[in-house]
Amino acid sequence: MKPNPNGANGSTSDPREQLCWDYFVTTITSKGKGNAKQSAIKAGYSEEHADNITLQGWFKERLKKLRKGERLSRAEKNLEEVQCLDIYNDEGKIEKDVLRVRTDVDKFIAKTHDKETYSDRTELTGKDGDNIIVGIQYVTPDNTETNNKTTPSVGSTKE
Repeated sequence: MKPNPNGANGSTSDPREQLCWDYFVTTITSKGKGNAKQSAIKAGYSEEHADNITLQGWFKERLKKLRKGERLSRAEKNLEEVQCLDIYNDEGKIEKDVLRVRTDVDKFIAKTHDKETYSDRTELTGKDGDNIIVGIQYVTPDNTETNNKTTPSVGSTKE
């Protein structure tokens, strides 16, 4: 195997990686479809290496992040469209199914964007908001009980 011409090794990345990725993203935005091989050649990789550029770990990882971002963008767009759905039919009556979906989307957005106000978080506490007391039973190897002890729950502020 030939050494990397740019001095990249296990701890130093090859600067051609970033160039290749930038060219690849540019082909997506300008042509609607990425061309990994041509992007790799333009970045300085040999044609042989460019043929397999999509098998490289760094490329796969970046592509995975790009796709995740695209899915999130589509999801946000869909949520926005659902929030704008007209809940009235042609006769001026409320479409209950559409209203239900819009309400569910609104609740989801409120819970995920303003967790402090709309969170479904449930706190588990003891009587009157006190700490939960956990009983611990100690058993010896011969299965005889020793003294029972109770201890406040983890994170307790009361003693």
